[in-house]
Amino acid sequence: MNPSRVLSMFAVLLLASIAHAQRHPEIFDVSDVVIGAQRLPTRYLYAAGAWSDASEMENALSVQIECYKRIDLCSVAQAIVAGQGPASVGVILDGFDTLRWYEREMIAVDSSAICVVNTIRADFVAKTITISSAKKGTELAEKGPFCKDVDQTTAFLVNHEEVTRKIVQKANQKKP
Repeated sequence: MNPSRVLSMFAVLLLASIAHAQRHPEIFDVSDVVIGAQRLPTRYLYAAGAWSDASEMENALSVQIECYKRIDLCSVAQAIVAGQGPASVGVILDGFDTLRWYEREMIAVDSSAICVVNTIRADFVAKTITISSAKKGTELAEKGPFCKDVDQTTAFLVNHEEVTRKIVQKANQKKP
C-alpha cells in the first residue's frame, strides 16, 4: 500500500476520533441505584460537562444531569454567569419529564416555558447527551412579543478539552 495513502487514512481516522471525543461529557455514568425511604430500585443516569454553546466564562463542569428511570424524572443544574463579579453567578435548576427510556437511549422533555420545548437525549451507546430547544406550536409562541426572537438550538454536553479548545480558538481569532 502506498505510504501517502496510509498516512492520509491515518489522518482521517485521527480527525474523526478527535471530533467524536469532543462531543462526550466529562462524566457519563449509567448504573442501577436505590432511591428514597422506600428504597426503590431504579436505573440512574449521571452526566456532567458544559453545553457546547456555553459562554467562555462557564467551565467544563457547569452542567450536571441526573435522571431516574423509575420516577420518570431528570433534573438539570446549570451554572450561569450574567455579568462580572461574585454576584453575577447563579444556578438554574430545570426539571424534565422522561418520555422514553430504552436500553439504547433516554429522551426527556421540559415544556414548562412559555415559548419553547426543551428536549434532552442521552445516547447510552455513544455516551453522548444533546439538548435541543424548539419553539412551541402554540399561538402565543408564534405571535407573543417575548417569543418572537426565540431560535431553535441544539447543543452537546462536552468535556473540558472541548471547552478549552473553544476558548483558545476564540482567543486566536482576536489576535491581529
